[in-house]
Amino acid sequence: MKKILFFSLILLGLIPLTTKACYTIVAGKKATIDGSVLFAHNEDDWGLQLINYWQVPEQTHQPDEQLQLIHGGSIPQVSQTWAFSWIEDVHEEFSDFYLNEWGVTLASNACGSKINDPEITDGGIGYMLRRVVAQRAKTAREGVKIAGKLLDRFGYASQGNTGRTLVIADKNEAWLLDILPGKYWVAERVPDDAVVLQPNIYVIRAVDFNDTVNFITSKKDIRKYAIKKGWFHPKRDKIFDFAYIFSDFRAPYFSTRGYDTRQWRGQQMLSGKTTSVKTAKVYGLPFSVKPAHKLAPADLMQVLRDHYDGTIYDIRGNKKGNPNHGKERTICTRTSQVSVVAQLRAGLPKEIAPVLWLSFGRPDVNTYVPFYPVATNIPDCYHFVPQNGGWRTSLANHFKPLPGTYRYQSDRAYWIFNDLENISGLAYYKTIDTIQKTWKSHEEEAFALQSTIEQSALKLYKTNPQLAIRYLEEYSNGRARYAIQTAKMLTTKLKSMVYQ
Repeated sequence: MKKILFFSLILLGLIPLTTKACYTIVAGKKATIDGSVLFAHNEDDWGLQLINYWQVPEQTHQPDEQLQLIHGGSIPQVSQTWAFSWIEDVHEEFSDFYLNEWGVTLASNACGSKINDPEITDGGIGYMLRRVVAQRAKTAREGVKIAGKLLDRFGYASQGNTGRTLVIADKNEAWLLDILPGKYWVAERVPDDAVVLQPNIYVIRAVDFNDTVNFITSKKDIRKYAIKKGWFHPKRDKIFDFAYIFSDFRAPYFSTRGYDTRQWRGQQMLSGKTTSVKTAKVYGLPFSVKPAHKLAPADLMQVLRDHYDGTIYDIRGNKKGNPNHGKERTICTRTSQVSVVAQLRAGLPKEIAPVLWLSFGRPDVNTYVPFYPVATNIPDCYHFVPQNGGWRTSLANHFKPLPGTYRYQSDRAYWIFNDLENISGLAYYKTIDTIQKTWKSHEEEAFALQSTIEQSALKLYKTNPQLAIRYLEEYSNGRARYAIQTAKMLTTKLKSMVYQ
Protein backbone atom coordinates (compact mmCIF):
# COMPACT_ATOMS: atom_id res chain seq x y z
CA MET A 1 0.00 0.00 0.00
CA LYS A 2 2.83 2.39 0.84
CA LYS A 3 4.44 1.71 -2.53
CA ILE A 4 1.19 2.50 -4.33
CA LEU A 5 0.88 5.74 -2.36
CA PHE A 6 4.50 6.64 -3.17
CA PHE A 7 4.14 6.23 -6.92
CA SER A 8 0.89 8.20 -6.82
CA LEU A 9 2.18 11.11 -4.76
CA ILE A 10 5.23 11.67 -6.93
CA LEU A 11 2.89 12.87 -9.63
CA LEU A 12 2.26 15.98 -7.56
CA GLY A 13 4.52 19.00 -7.39
CA LEU A 14 7.20 17.77 -9.72
CA ILE A 15 9.50 20.36 -11.23
CA PRO A 16 9.72 20.69 -15.02
CA LEU A 17 11.72 18.22 -17.01
CA THR A 18 15.06 19.28 -18.38
CA THR A 19 16.54 17.79 -21.52
CA LYS A 20 20.09 17.23 -20.34
CA ALA A 21 19.58 13.49 -20.28
CA CYS A 22 20.21 10.35 -22.37
CA TYR A 23 18.67 7.08 -23.46
CA THR A 24 20.12 3.58 -23.91
CA ILE A 25 18.77 0.31 -25.32
CA VAL A 26 20.50 -3.05 -24.87
CA ALA A 27 19.30 -6.39 -26.20
CA GLY A 28 20.61 -9.83 -25.25
CA LYS A 29 22.08 -12.21 -27.82
CA LYS A 30 18.99 -14.47 -27.92
CA ALA A 31 16.78 -11.47 -28.61
CA THR A 32 18.49 -10.52 -31.89
CA ILE A 33 18.38 -11.82 -35.45
CA ASP A 34 22.08 -12.62 -35.75
CA GLY A 35 22.90 -13.55 -32.14
CA SER A 36 24.69 -10.26 -31.51
CA VAL A 37 24.32 -8.16 -28.40
CA LEU A 38 22.83 -4.87 -29.56
CA PHE A 39 23.67 -1.62 -27.79
CA ALA A 40 22.01 1.66 -28.76
CA HIS A 41 22.33 5.14 -27.27
CA ASN A 42 21.17 8.71 -27.79
CA GLU A 43 23.49 11.20 -26.11
CA ASP A 44 21.41 14.20 -25.08
CA ASP A 45 23.05 17.36 -23.76
CA TRP A 46 21.76 20.90 -23.77
CA GLY A 47 23.26 23.60 -25.94
CA LEU A 48 25.70 23.47 -28.82
CA GLN A 49 27.96 20.52 -28.11
CA LEU A 50 30.92 19.68 -30.32
CA ILE A 51 31.40 15.98 -30.96
CA ASN A 52 34.69 14.27 -31.80
CA TYR A 53 35.23 10.68 -32.93
CA TRP A 54 38.70 9.40 -32.03
CA GLN A 55 40.70 6.20 -32.08
CA VAL A 56 43.12 5.64 -29.22
CA PRO A 57 45.77 2.92 -29.67
CA GLU A 58 46.97 0.24 -27.28
CA GLN A 59 49.63 1.49 -24.88
CA THR A 60 52.25 -0.06 -22.62
CA HIS A 61 53.08 1.46 -19.24
CA GLN A 62 55.94 1.42 -16.74
CA PRO A 63 55.67 -0.77 -13.60
CA ASP A 64 55.55 2.21 -11.23
CA GLU A 65 53.27 4.38 -13.37
CA GLN A 66 50.21 5.98 -11.72
CA LEU A 67 46.98 7.06 -13.39
CA GLN A 68 45.84 10.40 -12.01
CA LEU A 69 42.11 10.87 -11.60
CA ILE A 70 40.51 14.24 -12.25
CA HIS A 71 39.44 14.93 -8.67
CA GLY A 72 42.76 14.18 -7.02
CA GLY A 73 43.03 10.44 -6.46
CA SER A 74 45.28 8.03 -8.31
CA ILE A 75 45.50 4.32 -9.08
CA PRO A 76 48.36 2.09 -10.29
CA GLN A 77 48.47 1.91 -14.07
CA VAL A 78 48.26 -1.53 -15.68
CA SER A 79 51.07 -2.78 -17.90
CA GLN A 80 48.92 -2.55 -21.04
CA THR A 81 45.78 -0.63 -21.91
CA TRP A 82 43.55 -1.66 -24.80
CA ALA A 83 42.80 0.33 -27.93
CA PHE A 84 39.39 1.96 -28.04
CA SER A 85 37.14 4.11 -30.18
CA TRP A 86 35.93 7.18 -28.37
CA ILE A 87 33.04 9.53 -29.13
CA GLU A 88 33.84 12.66 -27.17
CA ASP A 89 31.40 15.38 -26.18
CA VAL A 90 33.93 18.16 -25.85
CA HIS A 91 32.04 20.33 -23.36
CA GLU A 92 30.50 17.67 -21.11
CA GLU A 93 32.32 15.68 -18.44
CA PHE A 94 29.95 12.69 -18.29
CA SER A 95 28.85 12.21 -21.89
CA ASP A 96 31.49 10.17 -23.70
CA PHE A 97 30.93 6.80 -25.42
CA TYR A 98 33.54 4.03 -25.67
CA LEU A 99 33.97 0.81 -27.64
CA ASN A 100 37.26 -1.00 -27.13
CA GLU A 101 39.14 -3.49 -29.28
CA TRP A 102 37.44 -6.44 -27.53
CA GLY A 103 34.00 -5.03 -28.23
CA VAL A 104 33.42 -3.84 -24.66
CA THR A 105 31.01 -0.93 -25.08
CA LEU A 106 30.01 1.75 -22.56
CA ALA A 107 27.61 4.65 -22.25
CA SER A 108 25.78 6.17 -19.31
CA ASN A 109 22.61 7.88 -18.18
CA ALA A 110 22.27 10.27 -15.24
CA CYS A 111 19.66 9.14 -12.69
CA GLY A 112 17.90 10.99 -9.90
CA SER A 113 18.91 9.68 -6.47
CA LYS A 114 17.70 10.40 -2.94
CA ILE A 115 21.26 10.25 -1.59
CA ASN A 116 22.44 13.59 -0.19
CA ASP A 117 25.32 12.42 2.04
CA PRO A 118 27.67 10.44 -0.23
CA GLU A 119 30.86 8.95 1.18
CA ILE A 120 33.74 10.15 -1.00
CA THR A 121 37.49 9.42 -0.78
CA ASP A 122 40.18 11.50 -2.53
CA GLY A 123 37.57 13.53 -4.39
CA GLY A 124 35.75 10.46 -5.70
CA ILE A 125 35.59 9.16 -9.27
CA GLY A 126 33.27 10.33 -12.04
CA TYR A 127 34.29 10.90 -15.66
CA MET A 128 37.27 8.56 -15.54
CA LEU A 129 35.18 5.56 -14.49
CA ARG A 130 34.12 4.45 -17.96
CA ARG A 131 37.45 5.42 -19.53
CA VAL A 132 39.33 3.10 -17.19
CA VAL A 133 36.89 0.29 -18.01
CA ALA A 134 37.41 0.87 -21.75
CA GLN A 135 41.18 0.74 -21.27
CA ARG A 136 41.25 -2.42 -19.13
CA ALA A 137 38.23 -4.71 -19.63
CA LYS A 138 38.06 -7.62 -22.08
CA THR A 139 34.48 -8.50 -21.11
CA ALA A 140 31.44 -6.65 -19.81
CA ARG A 141 31.45 -8.62 -16.55
CA GLU A 142 35.09 -7.72 -16.01
CA GLY A 143 34.17 -4.11 -16.75
CA VAL A 144 31.53 -4.15 -14.01
CA LYS A 145 34.05 -5.54 -11.53
CA ILE A 146 36.70 -2.96 -12.49
CA ALA A 147 34.18 -0.14 -12.09
CA GLY A 148 32.89 -1.63 -8.86
CA LYS A 149 36.32 -1.73 -7.25
CA LEU A 150 36.90 1.90 -8.16
CA LEU A 151 33.52 2.88 -6.73
CA ASP A 152 34.20 0.88 -3.56
CA ARG A 153 37.47 2.73 -3.09
CA PHE A 154 36.68 6.29 -4.15
CA GLY A 155 32.90 6.65 -4.27
CA TYR A 156 30.99 8.16 -7.17
CA ALA A 157 31.14 11.95 -7.44
CA SER A 158 29.10 14.17 -9.75
CA GLN A 159 27.54 17.60 -9.69
CA GLY A 160 24.44 17.83 -7.53
CA ASN A 161 24.88 14.31 -6.12
CA THR A 162 23.29 12.87 -9.26
CA GLY A 163 23.41 9.10 -9.56
CA ARG A 164 24.14 7.24 -12.78
CA THR A 165 23.54 4.04 -14.70
CA LEU A 166 26.54 2.78 -16.60
CA VAL A 167 25.58 0.33 -19.37
CA ILE A 168 28.36 -2.11 -20.26
CA ALA A 169 28.09 -4.72 -23.01
CA ASP A 170 30.23 -7.13 -24.99
CA LYS A 171 29.62 -9.79 -27.64
CA ASN A 172 28.15 -12.24 -25.10
CA GLU A 173 26.29 -10.27 -22.47
CA ALA A 174 25.26 -6.85 -21.16
CA TRP A 175 25.01 -5.31 -17.71
CA LEU A 176 23.41 -2.28 -16.10
CA LEU A 177 25.47 -0.80 -13.28
CA ASP A 178 23.24 1.42 -11.13
CA ILE A 179 25.44 3.80 -9.17
CA LEU A 180 24.40 5.90 -6.19
CA PRO A 181 26.41 8.96 -5.16
CA GLY A 182 29.14 7.58 -2.91
CA LYS A 183 30.07 3.92 -2.46
CA TYR A 184 26.84 1.99 -3.00
CA TRP A 185 25.93 0.32 -6.28
CA VAL A 186 24.15 -2.67 -7.84
CA ALA A 187 24.69 -4.32 -11.23
CA GLU A 188 22.23 -6.61 -13.03
CA ARG A 189 22.81 -8.75 -16.10
CA VAL A 190 20.44 -8.25 -19.03
CA PRO A 191 18.57 -11.51 -19.78
CA ASP A 192 19.81 -13.04 -23.04
CA ASP A 193 16.28 -13.22 -24.46
CA ALA A 194 15.19 -9.73 -23.45
CA VAL A 195 15.75 -6.03 -24.07
CA VAL A 196 16.21 -3.21 -21.55
CA LEU A 197 15.21 0.41 -22.15
CA GLN A 198 17.28 2.71 -19.93
CA PRO A 199 16.22 6.37 -19.66
CA ASN A 200 17.23 8.70 -16.82
CA ILE A 201 15.80 6.77 -13.93
CA TYR A 202 17.08 3.65 -12.25
CA VAL A 203 15.41 0.59 -13.80
CA ILE A 204 16.85 -2.26 -11.69
CA ARG A 205 13.97 -3.53 -9.60
CA ALA A 206 14.16 -6.71 -7.41
CA VAL A 207 17.76 -7.51 -6.40
CA ASP A 208 18.59 -11.15 -5.64
CA PHE A 209 21.69 -10.99 -3.45
CA ASN A 210 22.12 -14.78 -3.64
CA ASP A 211 22.27 -14.80 -7.45
CA THR A 212 25.91 -14.01 -8.19
CA VAL A 213 25.50 -14.94 -11.87
CA ASN A 214 23.06 -12.13 -12.61
CA PHE A 215 23.82 -9.63 -9.84
CA ILE A 216 26.98 -7.97 -8.51
CA THR A 217 26.77 -5.55 -5.58
CA SER A 218 28.96 -3.05 -3.77
CA LYS A 219 31.41 -4.03 -1.06
CA LYS A 220 29.51 -1.86 1.40
CA ASP A 221 26.20 -3.51 2.32
CA ILE A 222 23.51 -1.59 0.48
CA ARG A 223 20.73 -3.30 2.44
CA LYS A 224 22.09 -2.09 5.77
CA TYR A 225 22.36 1.41 4.35
CA ALA A 226 18.74 1.37 3.13
CA ILE A 227 17.56 0.04 6.51
CA LYS A 228 19.51 2.76 8.33
CA LYS A 229 17.87 5.41 6.16
CA GLY A 230 14.43 3.98 6.85
CA TRP A 231 13.83 3.24 3.16
CA PHE A 232 13.80 -0.56 3.42
CA HIS A 233 12.11 -2.74 6.05
CA PRO A 234 12.98 -6.45 5.66
CA LYS A 235 9.95 -7.66 7.63
CA ARG A 236 7.59 -5.50 5.59
CA ASP A 237 9.11 -5.43 2.12
CA LYS A 238 9.08 -8.70 0.21
CA ILE A 239 11.78 -7.65 -2.24
CA PHE A 240 14.70 -5.24 -2.27
CA ASP A 241 13.42 -2.97 -5.06
CA PHE A 242 16.43 -0.83 -5.93
CA ALA A 243 14.57 1.68 -8.13
CA TYR A 244 11.77 2.18 -5.61
CA ILE A 245 14.12 2.51 -2.65
CA PHE A 246 16.66 4.94 -4.07
CA SER A 247 15.09 6.88 -6.96
CA ASP A 248 14.26 10.54 -6.68
CA PHE A 249 11.60 10.95 -9.34
CA ARG A 250 11.45 14.66 -8.58
CA ALA A 251 15.02 15.23 -9.77
CA PRO A 252 15.21 17.88 -12.50
CA TYR A 253 16.12 15.44 -15.26
CA PHE A 254 13.79 12.70 -15.65
CA SER A 255 10.14 11.89 -15.05
CA THR A 256 7.00 13.93 -14.60
CA ARG A 257 4.62 11.02 -14.16
CA GLY A 258 6.16 8.52 -11.76
CA TYR A 259 7.52 6.52 -14.68
CA ASP A 260 9.65 7.55 -17.62
CA THR A 261 7.65 7.96 -20.81
CA ARG A 262 10.68 6.99 -22.89
CA GLN A 263 11.04 3.65 -21.10
CA TRP A 264 7.28 3.08 -21.53
CA ARG A 265 7.44 3.92 -25.25
CA GLY A 266 10.54 1.82 -25.95
CA GLN A 267 9.01 -1.21 -24.23
CA GLN A 268 5.84 -0.70 -26.24
CA MET A 269 7.67 -0.46 -29.56
CA LEU A 270 9.90 -3.50 -29.07
CA SER A 271 7.60 -5.83 -27.12
CA GLY A 272 4.44 -5.04 -29.08
CA LYS A 273 2.60 -4.68 -25.76
CA THR A 274 1.52 -1.56 -23.92
CA THR A 275 1.65 -1.25 -20.15
CA SER A 276 -1.37 0.78 -19.10
CA VAL A 277 -0.64 4.26 -17.82
CA LYS A 278 -2.43 3.42 -14.57
CA THR A 279 -0.21 0.37 -13.98
CA ALA A 280 2.93 2.28 -14.89
CA LYS A 281 2.07 5.12 -12.50
CA VAL A 282 1.38 2.82 -9.56
CA TYR A 283 3.89 0.01 -9.98
CA GLY A 284 6.51 1.38 -12.35
CA LEU A 285 7.81 -0.61 -15.32
CA PRO A 286 9.67 -3.92 -15.47
CA PHE A 287 13.45 -4.12 -15.75
CA SER A 288 13.28 -5.85 -19.14
CA VAL A 289 10.79 -7.08 -21.73
CA LYS A 290 10.90 -9.79 -24.37
CA PRO A 291 10.76 -8.39 -27.90
CA ALA A 292 7.87 -9.27 -30.18
CA HIS A 293 10.38 -10.50 -32.77
CA LYS A 294 14.12 -10.94 -33.12
CA LEU A 295 15.76 -7.52 -33.25
CA ALA A 296 18.06 -6.01 -35.85
CA PRO A 297 19.98 -2.70 -35.70
CA ALA A 298 17.21 -1.04 -37.73
CA ASP A 299 14.68 -1.79 -34.98
CA LEU A 300 16.74 0.06 -32.40
CA MET A 301 17.36 2.94 -34.80
CA GLN A 302 13.61 3.32 -35.17
CA VAL A 303 13.25 3.66 -31.40
CA LEU A 304 16.05 6.21 -31.18
CA ARG A 305 14.27 8.34 -33.80
CA ASP A 306 10.86 8.17 -32.13
CA HIS A 307 8.57 11.07 -31.16
CA TYR A 308 5.70 8.95 -29.71
CA ASP A 309 3.91 8.93 -33.05
CA GLY A 310 0.43 7.41 -32.73
CA THR A 311 0.46 7.18 -28.92
CA ILE A 312 -1.43 9.14 -26.27
CA TYR A 313 1.67 11.33 -26.01
CA ASP A 314 1.85 12.14 -29.73
CA ILE A 315 2.76 15.83 -30.02
CA ARG A 316 2.56 16.24 -33.78
CA GLY A 317 -0.85 17.91 -33.69
CA ASN A 318 -1.45 19.76 -36.95
CA LYS A 319 2.13 19.03 -38.05
CA LYS A 320 3.35 22.55 -37.45
CA GLY A 321 6.53 23.38 -35.63
CA ASN A 322 9.02 20.65 -34.71
CA PRO A 323 8.31 17.51 -32.61
CA ASN A 324 11.77 17.78 -31.09
CA HIS A 325 10.82 21.10 -29.47
CA GLY A 326 7.55 20.17 -27.78
CA LYS A 327 6.79 20.09 -24.07
CA GLU A 328 6.76 16.29 -24.11
CA ARG A 329 10.20 14.72 -23.56
CA THR A 330 10.53 12.46 -26.60
CA ILE A 331 13.21 9.82 -27.23
CA CYS A 332 14.67 11.79 -30.12
CA THR A 333 14.78 15.40 -29.02
CA ARG A 334 16.37 18.75 -29.72
CA THR A 335 19.34 17.94 -27.48
CA SER A 336 20.25 14.62 -29.13
CA GLN A 337 23.87 15.31 -30.04
CA VAL A 338 24.97 11.91 -31.35
CA SER A 339 23.31 8.52 -31.76
CA VAL A 340 24.86 5.05 -32.03
CA VAL A 341 23.91 1.42 -32.47
CA ALA A 342 26.68 -1.09 -31.71
CA GLN A 343 26.38 -4.59 -33.14
CA LEU A 344 28.56 -6.80 -30.91
CA ARG A 345 29.13 -10.31 -32.31
CA ALA A 346 30.89 -13.51 -31.34
CA GLY A 347 32.62 -15.95 -33.68
CA LEU A 348 34.43 -13.36 -35.80
CA PRO A 349 37.90 -11.78 -35.62
CA LYS A 350 37.83 -8.67 -33.46
CA GLU A 351 38.59 -6.50 -36.50
CA ILE A 352 35.28 -7.58 -38.05
CA ALA A 353 33.07 -8.52 -35.10
CA PRO A 354 31.87 -5.13 -33.76
CA VAL A 355 30.06 -2.72 -36.07
CA LEU A 356 29.32 0.80 -34.88
CA TRP A 357 26.42 2.45 -36.68
CA LEU A 358 27.06 6.14 -36.05
CA SER A 359 24.69 9.07 -36.55
CA PHE A 360 26.69 12.26 -36.09
CA GLY A 361 23.79 14.40 -34.92
CA ARG A 362 20.09 14.00 -34.18
CA PRO A 363 19.02 10.69 -35.74
CA ASP A 364 15.60 11.71 -37.10
CA VAL A 365 17.31 13.95 -39.68
CA ASN A 366 20.66 12.18 -40.03
CA THR A 367 21.83 8.74 -41.08
CA TYR A 368 23.67 5.87 -39.40
CA VAL A 369 27.02 5.10 -41.03
CA PRO A 370 28.64 1.67 -40.41
CA PHE A 371 32.17 1.73 -39.00
CA TYR A 372 34.33 -1.26 -38.09
CA PRO A 373 36.07 0.54 -35.22
CA VAL A 374 38.96 -1.87 -34.71
CA ALA A 375 39.81 -1.85 -38.41
CA THR A 376 38.97 1.68 -39.50
CA ASN A 377 41.15 4.75 -39.21
CA ILE A 378 38.61 7.46 -38.52
CA PRO A 379 38.53 10.17 -41.21
CA ASP A 380 40.01 13.47 -40.05
CA CYS A 381 36.72 15.24 -40.74
CA TYR A 382 35.17 13.41 -37.77
CA HIS A 383 37.11 15.38 -35.18
CA PHE A 384 38.27 18.90 -34.36
CA VAL A 385 41.44 20.43 -33.06
CA PRO A 386 41.11 23.62 -30.97
CA GLN A 387 42.08 26.77 -32.81
CA ASN A 388 43.78 28.42 -29.83
CA GLY A 389 43.92 25.70 -27.21
CA GLY A 390 45.87 22.53 -26.73
CA TRP A 391 45.75 19.08 -25.26
CA ARG A 392 46.53 18.57 -21.59
CA THR A 393 48.60 15.52 -22.50
CA SER A 394 48.66 13.09 -25.40
CA LEU A 395 45.47 11.98 -27.10
CA ALA A 396 45.69 8.58 -25.44
CA ASN A 397 45.78 10.06 -21.93
CA HIS A 398 44.01 13.40 -21.94
CA PHE A 399 40.71 13.88 -20.17
CA LYS A 400 39.33 16.94 -21.92
CA PRO A 401 40.85 19.59 -24.19
CA LEU A 402 41.77 22.91 -22.71
CA PRO A 403 39.36 25.72 -23.59
CA GLY A 404 39.85 26.74 -27.17
CA THR A 405 37.88 28.20 -30.01
CA TYR A 406 35.94 25.57 -31.93
CA ARG A 407 34.77 27.76 -34.77
CA TYR A 408 32.51 26.63 -37.60
CA GLN A 409 34.44 24.48 -40.04
CA SER A 410 32.54 23.62 -43.19
CA ASP A 411 34.63 20.50 -43.89
CA ARG A 412 33.93 18.84 -40.51
CA ALA A 413 31.30 16.08 -40.35
CA TYR A 414 29.77 17.50 -37.18
CA TRP A 415 29.01 20.84 -38.80
CA ILE A 416 27.86 19.31 -42.09
CA PHE A 417 25.22 17.20 -40.34
CA ASN A 418 24.41 20.10 -38.00
CA ASP A 419 23.70 22.30 -41.03
CA LEU A 420 21.16 19.75 -42.21
CA GLU A 421 19.50 19.72 -38.77
CA ASN A 422 19.27 23.49 -38.74
CA ILE A 423 17.74 23.90 -42.18
CA SER A 424 15.22 21.11 -41.56
CA GLY A 425 14.24 22.77 -38.27
CA LEU A 426 12.97 25.82 -40.14
CA ALA A 427 10.22 23.75 -41.80
CA TYR A 428 10.35 20.31 -40.20
CA TYR A 429 7.21 18.74 -41.64
CA LYS A 430 7.86 20.24 -45.05
CA THR A 431 11.34 18.71 -45.26
CA ILE A 432 11.36 15.56 -43.11
CA ASP A 433 9.88 13.18 -45.69
CA THR A 434 12.58 14.08 -48.20
CA ILE A 435 15.28 13.64 -45.58
CA GLN A 436 14.06 10.33 -44.21
CA LYS A 437 13.39 8.78 -47.63
CA THR A 438 16.95 9.63 -48.63
CA TRP A 439 18.52 8.18 -45.51
CA LYS A 440 16.28 5.11 -45.61
CA SER A 441 17.72 4.32 -49.03
CA HIS A 442 21.27 4.77 -47.69
CA GLU A 443 20.70 2.52 -44.69
CA GLU A 444 18.87 -0.20 -46.60
CA GLU A 445 21.79 -0.31 -49.02
CA ALA A 446 24.27 -0.60 -46.14
CA PHE A 447 22.24 -3.37 -44.46
CA ALA A 448 22.03 -5.27 -47.75
CA LEU A 449 25.78 -4.97 -48.37
CA GLN A 450 26.88 -5.91 -44.86
CA SER A 451 26.96 -9.69 -45.28
CA THR A 452 28.81 -9.54 -48.61
CA ILE A 453 31.36 -7.03 -47.30
CA GLU A 454 32.05 -9.09 -44.20
CA GLN A 455 32.34 -12.38 -46.08
CA SER A 456 34.90 -10.79 -48.38
CA ALA A 457 36.77 -9.31 -45.42
CA LEU A 458 36.78 -12.66 -43.62
CA LYS A 459 38.14 -14.42 -46.69
CA LEU A 460 40.94 -11.84 -46.94
CA TYR A 461 41.60 -12.06 -43.21
CA LYS A 462 42.44 -15.76 -43.39
CA THR A 463 45.46 -15.09 -45.60
CA ASN A 464 46.22 -11.39 -45.13
CA PRO A 465 44.72 -9.68 -42.03
CA GLN A 466 46.16 -6.29 -42.93
CA LEU A 467 44.55 -6.39 -46.35
CA ALA A 468 41.21 -7.23 -44.73
CA ILE A 469 41.61 -4.26 -42.39
CA ARG A 470 42.33 -1.92 -45.31
CA TYR A 471 39.33 -3.33 -47.16
CA LEU A 472 36.97 -2.61 -44.25
CA GLU A 473 38.53 0.81 -43.78
CA GLU A 474 37.93 1.76 -47.39
CA TYR A 475 34.37 0.51 -47.19
CA SER A 476 33.50 2.38 -43.96
CA ASN A 477 35.20 5.58 -45.01
CA GLY A 478 33.56 5.37 -48.43
CA ARG A 479 30.14 5.17 -46.82
CA ALA A 480 31.06 8.06 -44.53
CA ARG A 481 32.07 10.20 -47.51
CA TYR A 482 28.85 9.22 -49.30
CA ALA A 483 26.77 10.27 -46.28
CA ILE A 484 28.59 13.59 -45.97
CA GLN A 485 28.13 14.38 -49.66
CA THR A 486 24.45 13.46 -49.42
CA ALA A 487 23.99 15.67 -46.35
CA LYS A 488 25.48 18.61 -48.25
CA MET A 489 23.20 17.90 -51.20
CA LEU A 490 20.15 17.66 -48.95
CA THR A 491 21.02 20.93 -47.22
CA THR A 492 21.20 22.72 -50.57
CA LYS A 493 17.97 21.13 -51.75
CA LEU A 494 16.11 21.96 -48.54
CA LYS A 495 17.14 25.59 -48.67
CA SER A 496 15.18 25.98 -51.89
CA MET A 497 12.20 24.18 -50.32
CA VAL A 498 12.27 26.27 -47.16
CA TYR A 499 12.79 29.68 -48.76
CA GLN A 500 10.69 29.33 -51.90
